[in-house]
Amino acid sequence: MFPEPKISVVVEEDTTPTITIASWNLQIFGKTKAANASLMNFYASVLDDYDILIVQEIREADGTAFEQLCAKLQNYTCAVSSRAGRSTSKEQYGVLYRTTTSSGEPLKLLNFQDFNPDAQDRWERSPIAVSFDVGGYVFTLYTIHTKPEDVDNELEALEDLVDDTGNVIVLGDLNADCTYYNHQTSSAFADWHWVLDDQEDTTVAKTDCAYDRILLNEDAFTEYVRQGIYSEGIDAKVSDHHLVWLVLRTRD
Repeated sequence: MFPEPKISVVVEEDTTPTITIASWNLQIFGKTKAANASLMNFYASVLDDYDILIVQEIREADGTAFEQLCAKLQNYTCAVSSRAGRSTSKEQYGVLYRTTTSSGEPLKLLNFQDFNPDAQDRWERSPIAVSFDVGGYVFTLYTIHTKPEDVDNELEALEDLVDDTGNVIVLGDLNADCTYYNHQTSSAFADWHWVLDDQEDTTVAKTDCAYDRILLNEDAFTEYVRQGIYSEGIDAKVSDHHLVWLVLRTRD
């Protein structure tokens, strides 16, 4: 009697290139933090694990603090928004990106759109949109730091603004949780994929709030791999927010 044949199952590894995208509110990032060498080294050690980075809450008139941060990240190109805010306290968004991704693909910035000033005065800090091409895969990131007391209105206005065509991602400190917002009962981006769960905690404080969010439209969600929150070593001296990140496949 012949032995039963052995059946080998070959599992093909997914070799599709990926890109890592992160957002981090650095909490009043300006001259004081930039003058702290150990703190700046820590920022750089965390940020250089990602291909594209959105830095929020840059508060400095002359822009030297962000320039110093960019200088610590080799092989990154940097861009920054205009200063926005209704009061004397104004903020900027910083964008940092590799010229070649960690998967070895060329990464190009196609467009940087700053919606400040906004004639309709819809946001405390107007959003920006940045579009990228990585190996032929094109996507657009929108980021905003919403006013906590006006999250519903600001996110509804953002949804009206967003061009939901192609691969689109919204990420940043949306203040979209706890007493400020409940996306289960609010209408903004109701049809989008909120890939960070409501039960997550993106803050350093004792509160348990997912203020920082990552939203994907249907097209971008088909390339979604995973997401996460980076918190190791982040305390109140570093920021009151953790970093949030996302991995996407770079093929439609």
